[in-house]
Amino acid sequence: MSEVQNPAIVYISPTELVVHPKLIEIYGENEERPALEKSISEKGILESLKVSARTGVNVVLAGKCRLQIARKLLISSVKVEFVESNSPEEDLKLVLDFNLHREGGKTHYQKFHEGQYWESVLRPQAKERQRESARRLNQSKCSNLNHSINESQSQLKKGKPVIREVSENLNISVGSYHKGKKVFELISQLREMEKFKAVVALEMEFNRSIDAAYKFVCNQDICYQVIDLLEADEIGSIDDGIAWMRNGERNPFRRFQLDQVYQFKKRLRPELEIVGRVIGITNEFVVFGLRNLVNMSLEIVNLRPRQIDAELQDEPSASQRKRIFHLMQKFSDVFPVQVSLTELLKLPNLTDKEEVLLRMYESDVFEKTWEDYKTQMKAMEVSTNRKKDNIRAA
Repeated sequence: MSEVQNPAIVYISPTELVVHPKLIEIYGENEERPALEKSISEKGILESLKVSARTGVNVVLAGKCRLQIARKLLISSVKVEFVESNSPEEDLKLVLDFNLHREGGKTHYQKFHEGQYWESVLRPQAKERQRESARRLNQSKCSNLNHSINESQSQLKKGKPVIREVSENLNISVGSYHKGKKVFELISQLREMEKFKAVVALEMEFNRSIDAAYKFVCNQDICYQVIDLLEADEIGSIDDGIAWMRNGERNPFRRFQLDQVYQFKKRLRPELEIVGRVIGITNEFVVFGLRNLVNMSLEIVNLRPRQIDAELQDEPSASQRKRIFHLMQKFSDVFPVQVSLTELLKLPNLTDKEEVLLRMYESDVFEKTWEDYKTQMKAMEVSTNRKKDNIRAA
């Protein structure tokens, strides 16, 4: 396998290119690369995309971000360099080779994804070296046993240990690689178990610190309980979970749950309503949403558990909240509606005016108005695209 000697650089429409699935698996479908986008918008794509046409389809092996930015900026053609490959395995090796020193930085999770591949390649090579050393030892006609042993050891030292070579490829220490592998394996297991909230939280912790994530994973008494809390939406991060669990039954946060409504024994401030809804629980605070009775707006108040002198109340807006959730699903593509409904969920109860707003969203008139608006916007988009095509054609 090798790259084409003196390959011709050609220009191809972004619509004729597809991204190798391994690039998406490792680096994600969409990456934020503002510096690269700025450079491309000002200077164009300076480095060609590496592409394999082995299957008859132009598969991008390096340059995923450049291609995505080109599509975003409506660039009509991109610079491509075709490389030779004779099998899917060779495609995969080129993907990893080309992206080994990828610009823009890699997260720890992305590095260990690559490490998994490098181990699969290097371990068979290491075993082959060991077999070759054993074969040479057996063929040796030297009668001195110690000399034979020394020769064998010398042969084994000719290749680097797999873990060392992989860690050097990833630019991390051997010790960090050993620790990170344990974290990466748990993330992979959680993904297979479809515990995606825990996957996101653990991946964030892993990218922040390999050591911290490793210590968390090794502490199984805490680890799996925190995973359960993450999946139950009771906490939002590994840090919150560790703080929660270490307090044990003495944890003052335990009695609070999201969306509960509490009535305080006295007003927190004269202008605030006496009831509030729990809209968040952090490592330090219980976050309440209360209504300001002067301007009827939502106010957010952070309280430590020991500051909360209040009693749990029955849900005062159960039927309205059910309607709100239904509307949020119905108008999931209407951002202003989503914002207003999300804010309503933070209030302990709704006013008559807010009830009127709900009924308006539920009405056929609003739905028809929104459908008409979407139709108009689609027509405008088609018209704009036609104008752009005419300009490019000219």
